[in-house]
Amino acid sequence: MTNEQPILDPATHYRIKVRGRVDTEWLRSLDNSSEIIADEPVPAEDTTAIHVHTDQSGIIGLLRSLHSMGMTILQLQIVSRKEEE
Repeated sequence: MTNEQPILDPATHYRIKVRGRVDTEWLRSLDNSSEIIADEPVPAEDTTAIHVHTDQSGIIGLLRSLHSMGMTILQLQIVSRKEEE
């Protein structure tokens, strides 16, 4: 038995960076159990950062929904507890 912690906790903070604009209300309608915040797009880069607090199945569902809308996913990052503070 090892003392290593699992990579994904039951609920984890993620940051997703996508190309273009994402409607925050649409994001919230996907999963009421997840905390989802979309930053205003950065005009120079034309990207939106989405902050999500959810479990693994929630993040997979969100990624699939973004992909089915034709969004280009530029980055998916697990946000450490130090970065949250």
